[in-house]
Parts: sequence; structure tokens; C-alpha cells
Amino acid sequence: MDAKVMLCDFAEVSGGKLFIAGAGLALLASPSPVPPYPVNVSLAILGLISPADTDVQHKMTIELVQQSGEQEARVMLTDQLPEEGDPADRGMIVLYFMAPRSPQMQEGDEWSMPMAVPLFGLGLPQLGSYYFSVRVDGREMDRSSFRLLPAQQIQFAEGPPAGVG
Repeated sequence: MDAKVMLCDFAEVSGGKLFIAGAGLALLASPSPVPPYPVNVSLAILGLISPADTDVQHKMTIELVQQSGEQEARVMLTDQLPEEGDPADRGMIVLYFMAPRSPQMQEGDEWSMPMAVPLFGLGLPQLGSYYFSVRVDGREMDRSSFRLLPAQQIQFAEGPPAGVG
């Protein structure tokens, strides 16, 4: 099993397909000048399932980590833990899923399992560097890094002037 994660403005799953808007965010800004700094983001996750990964329960964890120099600290995404949850998972989003095996699946196939995780109003404790880590069954599948800057410091490259191009 493998998974890819992308930070974006919005993601949703419909008809077994992953729809993404504003993908590949690396710089974020919050409208608030003081912490917690609210941001509206989504995680677009594309799980890649092989026949060996089907018909068994898997555990996915999503962790948000704040980086400050050599220091790393977990940012609490939730204060809830499943009833039989591991205390080490506190603050992470924990999902359990099972991918049923399709009769059309053959050895060597790798099928996609799209997931969208909206995180609207997510409060970040301070400006600086962060990353989302996605793990399945304890193994890190992918990371999506970003930096939170003061709103006035975000500048985007402008396209060509009107009528040029």
C-alpha cells in the first residue's frame, strides 16, 4: 500500500474520483494578526491499494507537525481518541478503513482509493513551518509541507499584462 497527500484549498470525492481545487499549497496566510491563526485547507489523499491490501482493516493517521529549527511539536488536530485508541495517537486524526477486493482486480494491479479531509478553520499556534504526515498501519506514506506567513507577506507572481501571451 502507498498513499500520496497534497495540501489544497478544497478537495472532495465523488463517484470514486478525487476532485481538487487550488492544489500544491506551500505558503499560507491567515486573516488573523494574532494566534491561533485560522486557515482553511483540505488534504487530498490518494491511497494506492494492491490485492494484498484488500479485505483487511487498515489504520490511517494524519498528524500535523510544527517545525522550529531542530524542534518538532505535534499540533492538536482533535482532542478525541477512539475508545480503544492508542494514547500515542492523541491529537491526530485516526481513520480505520477496509478496501474490498473487486472481482476484476488481478495480481499486480494497483487501484486508487481517493480521500478528502477538509480542515476549515484550523487554528495554527504560530507563524512558521509545518507539515502533515500521513501514515497507514504505522508507516509514513507521504508528507505535505507548508509555511504560515503574516498575510501582508504573501505575494504571488503576476501573469503577463492583459493582451500579452
